[in-house]
Amino acid sequence: MKKILIILLMMASVVIMPLHVNAEEETIRVYLFRGSTCEHCEHALDYINNHRDEIPDNVEIVTYEVWENDENATLMDQVATELEVDKTTNYGTPFFVVGTEYIKGYGTGTWEELFTIAENYIENGGYEDVVAATSREYGLDIEEELLDDLYREPSPIATIIVYCVFGVIVLGFIAMIFFSRRK
Repeated sequence: MKKILIILLMMASVVIMPLHVNAEEETIRVYLFRGSTCEHCEHALDYINNHRDEIPDNVEIVTYEVWENDENATLMDQVATELEVDKTTNYGTPFFVVGTEYIKGYGTGTWEELFTIAENYIENGGYEDVVAATSREYGLDIEEELLDDLYREPSPIATIIVYCVFGVIVLGFIAMIFFSRRK
């Protein structure tokens, strides 16, 4: 009787266990093709950096500088061709791509629209990374930067060193003033 009970429990655990295992969610990449001195691109980057807490957990921001990097510019053009973007009107930077959808330019509500697109892919599936596929297809040597690469926080050690050096300088000035007055 015990053996039958143990076998039934083992079989039940094999059936029940997969129901509780959460598969890792797919990462949705939001691509920003930008110019190095593009004012609108900088506004877009600053906005998203200041609103990091609103980025869904499985959404990653990837940027490509296209004004000074020919390979990245070629990637942008190939992706635009793949997505059948009308290059005769308002085509340039910033240019955003999420899956098979794109937004030309940057303005009020752009990030909300991009995250809505990303959340639709998360909820409904069907995400196809056109940028990655195009890059592989053409064998481009691209240079991508993540948002964290662009807005890297200084390390705690570097911060401590800066404060220590500043403290030594301040103490040095105080000591100079104190000893110069003793004469």
